[in-house]
Amino acid sequence: MGRKDNTAVICEICGDKSYGRHYGVWACDGCSCFFKRSVRKNIMYTCIAGNWRCVVDKGRRNWCPACRLAKCTKLKMNREAVQNERGPRKLRCLTMPGINNLSTFKYDMLLSKSVTLISNCILLKFMTPKQRKEIVDENCQTVFALLVLLNGDEETIKKFTTSENTPEKLFSDSEQLRLLVCIILSQSKNNNLKFAIPLEGFYKFCLIRYSTQNHSLESAFELLHATNWILENGPWDLSSLLQSSIDQLALEIINSECT
Repeated sequence: MGRKDNTAVICEICGDKSYGRHYGVWACDGCSCFFKRSVRKNIMYTCIAGNWRCVVDKGRRNWCPACRLAKCTKLKMNREAVQNERGPRKLRCLTMPGINNLSTFKYDMLLSKSVTLISNCILLKFMTPKQRKEIVDENCQTVFALLVLLNGDEETIKKFTTSENTPEKLFSDSEQLRLLVCIILSQSKNNNLKFAIPLEGFYKFCLIRYSTQNHSLESAFELLHATNWILENGPWDLSSLLQSSIDQLALEIINSECT
């Protein structure tokens, strides 16, 4: 039997018909699947208009995925509920590490995240896999160092630098992290990213605007300070924290995203 319209309510995100609560919110099937896909794949969107004020309704919900996801987040859709579900069947299984290797396993996961963040950055959208891998190789240690710092491992970071005043643990959501990666790459010396140099100020503005609307102005300045500290105290080589090969990991992730 099909669903009856008299059982439907309004989707809190786009206004379409919703037949139940999904991840804590009354949502239609389209918005529910969009949210689940975005969280599972850790997709980083950019606002089409650049002002984070795009209309999200039944007719225009697919126009700007960044504002659609921002609305889901504002309505407090539960990301943990997505992550606790059984993932896609094609996900590669990871062997659970022994108790003595848990810290190494954590850093391998952070490295994997740094490679994915760079590879999925909008600045690399129209590049070839070879160009993307080159940029990943040149910048993944910097982003990795930032993730270690944001993960609360100030003491670990201190072991790899002679600089003082290491920033303390900070909070960043997925959109702030996406913008921080854009800021880092816009300062890269790679020839393929020369076009991004003038965009550094734009991404900083976006970070400040987004943080002010969703968190606080202070959080934006703290994150910018931490990112500048990482850039100024590089280059970083955190390979001793890892069990995985950075080069092989980058190649696997980039190839999997291009297939």
